[in-house]
Amino acid sequence: MACCGEAAAGRLTISQKDIGEGRVMKAEYLGGRTVQVQAPVTGKTYTFSGLSRIGLVDPRDGPAVLRNPNFRLKGLTRTKNQGDQ
Repeated sequence: MACCGEAAAGRLTISQKDIGEGRVMKAEYLGGRTVQVQAPVTGKTYTFSGLSRIGLVDPRDGPAVLRNPNFRLKGLTRTKNQGDQ
């Protein structure tokens, strides 16, 4: 069973509302050398390295980035200030 806002079976569900509210995925790079990932959906280039392991990734690009075994999901965060509701 899921608890505390987590989805069951290791799944994370992100809605269009979450994207509209400025939520982004925090991805951790497990490698050492600098790597650039060209995102298939947004076209953004994400750069990670041994010194810059945590990066913010658009949720629409997240599945493609996380398919690489050198990355893992660290969580979600909000980038835009939408005001506390």
